[in-house]
Parts: sequence; structure tokens; C-alpha cells
Amino acid sequence: MSQSTPPPHECAVLFADLVGSTQLYQRVGDKSAFEVVDRSIRTMRIAVETKGGRVVKHTGDGLMAVFRDADSAADATLAIHQTIKELPAAPEQRLAVRIGFHFGAVVASGTDVFGDTVNFAARLAELASPGKAITAAETARRLGPEWRSVLHTLPPRVIRGVTRPVELCELMCEAVGELTIVQSDHFLLDTEPELRLYLDAVALTLNATKPSARIGRDPAADLVIADTQSSRRHAEIELRGDKFVLIDRSSNGTFVQIDGEREFLLSREEVVLRGRGHFALGRSCSNSPQVVSFVCI
Repeated sequence: MSQSTPPPHECAVLFADLVGSTQLYQRVGDKSAFEVVDRSIRTMRIAVETKGGRVVKHTGDGLMAVFRDADSAADATLAIHQTIKELPAAPEQRLAVRIGFHFGAVVASGTDVFGDTVNFAARLAELASPGKAITAAETARRLGPEWRSVLHTLPPRVIRGVTRPVELCELMCEAVGELTIVQSDHFLLDTEPELRLYLDAVALTLNATKPSARIGRDPAADLVIADTQSSRRHAEIELRGDKFVLIDRSSNGTFVQIDGEREFLLSREEVVLRGRGHFALGRSCSNSPQVVSFVCI
């Protein structure tokens, strides 16, 4: 006789992923990088269990965990960020974490859990910036008042596998390991952020109405870069809360020059754009035939 599938039950599902581990292996070598990553994952596991959660499995350079309620998942989120930041490490060995969590129905199979809630939480983790966490507004409404007061509302986003835009909220877990209070209890932004991009004779404005842009050789991109060093889908810019994030998805990287700072290479990573500056795809701004200028309003 086949064993019947247990009925669904509700819980909070959390995904935590280390950011920068690929570059870490390149910087310090396999042995040192493995030790840092392994120590970080073990530290995250302890943080989960301390807050009453259960680690379901490891997911590459991260983990998946379940909690009885949304508050416990939020508590673990802060604990994970704090413990990772407090790990003793040289500056070139430091890693960050991005987290997504969601509350909903799951189906258990052995020690694993499955369902839309799991898939959705994993996609939220993909959207989160390093040092931050994202949850859906419907999960945020389950949080206690002390958590709701430190949430930052994000513009609705289309999530893969979901038919309509989803309201999201962000937990700001800064470098010191503390939550930054950026929001009132009403989850409303005080001002509307705006980013202006300039490429040759083309001007593009990003805001809450148009919160993202694709950049690359693809003729369908919002900003088309014809340079052979550019990939078809080289980079993206998206609005997260009140900040615009530049995300490199290329093989050759994106060179970023923020006014008053040295140029740096973004390689399969992301950075918050601030002030004004320039960036180029695949080569330095100083010798690129097409340079994008930006101004944050």
C-alpha cells in the first residue's frame, strides 16, 4: 500500500545565501575560501537553531530553514546577519548574506518541505541585496509591531511564477549588524527616488513607475551598448526601496566610477548607485567607446 502524502501545514520558510563566495575563491584560494564559507554556513545554522528554526538543507553556499511563525524567521534573519558580520576575518575574506523568507502552506516529505511557499521564498532571496532581507507584504502583516516598524516598502515586483505584481518589504540589516529604522508604521516612502541615465543622445529616467532597466548588446535592451566587450544581457538596474542597484550579469564585468571615488570592477555582483558617476560595460570608463552617466535624485 502506498503511503499517503501528509496534509499541508503552515510555516515560515527562509533562504539565506552567502554573497561573494565565488570571488573569494579567486582572491584567497580554494583552501582558505572553503574554510571561510564552511565557517559562515555553520554560523548561520547555529543562528537558525537558536531562534527556534530547523535547517532543512544546505543550498550551495547557503541554507534553507523553516520556522513556526514569521517573527521567528525575522529574528533569525537579524541573528544571521549579526553573526556573519562578527566573524573574525581579514577584510578580503569577508562575506555578506542575502535572505528571503515567506509564510505559507508547505507539504512535508521526510525532513524536506515543498510547495509554492518554498519556491517563493527562494525567489525573494534572489532579489535581496547583500546585508538585507526581503519578505512579502502579506508575511510582513503577520509580524509583530516591533518588526513592522523597521520595514521598508519596495515597489511591487513581478516574481517568476506569480501572475501579478507582488508587494514586497525589506529588512535593512546594515554592516554593524543592527536594523536601521527607515520607515513609519504605515509602510510608506516619504519621497520618490529617481535615477537619470544618459548614453550618447539617449536619456532614461527610472522611478517607481519604471523601476528597472536592462543594459547590453540586445537590441531590445533599454540602453543598447554596441561594444563587442558587452554581453547581450550585460547588466540591470532595479529600484529596491529608495535605492537603485546596478547588477552585473556578464562575463567581462561592469566598470563603475562614482564621483570622488576610484573606479572599480563589478563582476557578477551588485552595487547601490549613489550621487552621480559613470559606468561602462566590459572595459574601463577611460577607454570605453560608450559610457553611461547616472545621476541619483
